[in-house]
Amino acid sequence: MLKYKTQKAAIVLIVLFFTLMSCKKILERDIILSPTDANAFESPEDVNHALAGAYVLLRDILPDKLFLFGDVQADNFNNPKNKSSRTETDLQRRSGIGDLIQAGAGDWNGFYKTIAQCNLILERIPGVQGYTLDQKERYTGEAKFLRALCYFYLARFYGDVPLILNSVDISNVARSPQDKVFELINADLDDAILKLRVASPDGDKNIRATKGAAIAIKAHAKAWQQKYDECEKLCNTVMTMGNYSLITDSAALINIFIGKSQEGIFELDFDSKNNELQKNKMYNRTLGRPYYKDQSDGGGGTDDYVLGFTQTVRKVLFPDANRDIRRDVWFVKDTWTKDILYFGKYRTLKAQGDTTSQNINESNMIITRLADIILLRAEALNALGRTSESAVELNKIRNRAKRTTYKGDGILADTILLERRKELLGEGHYFFDLVRTRLMAKYHSKIKQADWYEKGAWLLPISPSNIAASNFVITQNEFWK
Repeated sequence: MLKYKTQKAAIVLIVLFFTLMSCKKILERDIILSPTDANAFESPEDVNHALAGAYVLLRDILPDKLFLFGDVQADNFNNPKNKSSRTETDLQRRSGIGDLIQAGAGDWNGFYKTIAQCNLILERIPGVQGYTLDQKERYTGEAKFLRALCYFYLARFYGDVPLILNSVDISNVARSPQDKVFELINADLDDAILKLRVASPDGDKNIRATKGAAIAIKAHAKAWQQKYDECEKLCNTVMTMGNYSLITDSAALINIFIGKSQEGIFELDFDSKNNELQKNKMYNRTLGRPYYKDQSDGGGGTDDYVLGFTQTVRKVLFPDANRDIRRDVWFVKDTWTKDILYFGKYRTLKAQGDTTSQNINESNMIITRLADIILLRAEALNALGRTSESAVELNKIRNRAKRTTYKGDGILADTILLERRKELLGEGHYFFDLVRTRLMAKYHSKIKQADWYEKGAWLLPISPSNIAASNFVITQNEFWK
């Protein structure tokens, strides 16, 4: 299994040293002085441990970020009984910068901590002796993949962001234009594609970066840049490389989220045997009793804070008249007609776990999987005017769900968007999909102005503490000034 699952890895690598500085700060109130002691890098195994630290840092921050800003912000997951002073309802109100900051929207520190760890690894790899050629290239590819992934999320959340390419940087770094950020993202992913293995090491299926994972994320980056010709080719490469296949047995669909399935491309691992469980909003805000009994966080018999779907949204996603096996797999079946609906993708619980605790969910968090890439290719083909080919890809996913075949009824771009919403629900995609396709004003309940994209209404605000800590070199997104 991946080395970060050991106590030694946690001790050696995750020790991040921070200090308070007066003006020379960029990451809120902390500046990373030494993410990992340079003296720790004496062997290839130390580099592997350092990579483990980067994966752990990413796993600690990303699930909540994707849930809150990819799904909740996009009108997925709403309708709690108790609407008072909850992070999620603040986020969905989106009535001002205060709501979003309170929901954690301005906090980018976790991404920059992960980036600093990757930067340090890239700095130290050349000075370590004893690698096989494969090891050195693979470790470099993994660090560049993780750095690119972090910057890709930062760019989609905030637009222009500081580019930090050193492990230690106490200067006040201004925001770089998105074009420059994407130059780094694409360059890092190109190098990762060149250096990474086609398959994960034994036991680490889908949870360590591979060539396919890097190609898949680059496909998303190209789609975000509206470069659909390149996106389509990259998606096709992933689909035809022979490493991934759709799960066709409807009873086995839940296995995608248990983790390491034939459909997974890259995911974050959660395993109780390796002490990888954590409090997580995706798990604890979408399931109640008997899955969770902690009264402070949904459950306890009241379900006051469980986030479900209004009846209106349920009818949009899964109309009663239309067969769709995902309705009974993605959700806890016997709650479908009730006021409080349980979302069931992430319901793999630690065996005999204490459900009064938050830390019992072992479901893996999916970053990208084959169904995502198939639908992204359908979107790209449609944008390129190749509509018949696009419909073929769309129908691979519809047919798997036992849905009727798309035969030209309705606007194809909108149909693909809805299919992505249904298929990838809870995986952090939908808000980004609305931005990328420029269909936000048509389908979002709050962002309705005609010039929403140009004005930056889709961007998150930057925390005022981040701005002040940079000595005001970092500026607020224009929409939120």
